This record gives sequence, structure tokens and C-alpha cells, in this order.
Amino acid sequence: MQHMTQIMAILQEDSSSEALRPPAFKTPSMKAQECFDGTQPFKVRSSVQSFQLIFHNDLANFSQDRKKVLCSTSFLIGRAAKWIEPNLSNITNQDPN
Repeated sequence: MQHMTQIMAILQEDSSSEALRPPAFKTPSMKAQECFDGTQPFKVRSSVQSFQLIFHNDLANFSQDRKKVLCSTSFLIGRAAKWIEPNLSNITNQDPN
């Protein structure tokens, strides 16, 4: 019986401490970014704005400009990818600090 009383006390303590803890904040998921090929220049602004939202929504993963550049360039295809290609070695070979 004493063992059961101890278990009940532990369970009650756990449940009361859980009630006092605020729920963990969960970052909302974002819409997948579309690839940009450079054939429709008027889409540049909306693409940049989408990335800004993604970066601001996940500050832990995008704390450095280098990470932002690498992420955004991964969505370039076609003409846009060819445009950035000569600069990729500069971006990827930089000191991460």
C-alpha cells in the first residue's frame, strides 16, 4: 500500500509540474520554395520575399548570410544557375566563421 501511495504522489507531482509548463513553441511550417530559372525576371521579387520569410521563420538555421546564400542558390536552375555558377566556389570555400 505504501508503494502505491508513493507512485500516486510521483504521478501527481509530474502532472502538476506539466500543467505549469507552457507548451513548447513550434515554428510553423512554410510553403515549399519554387525554383527560379531567370526566364521570368518579374518573379525575382516574390522569390526574394519568400526566402526572407523562410529565413526569418528559422533564425537558428539561417543565422549567417552564407547559409542564406547557399540555401537560396540551391533553388536556382537554368539560366539563373549558370549566372551564379562562377561564384559558387567563392561561396562554398569561405571560412564558415
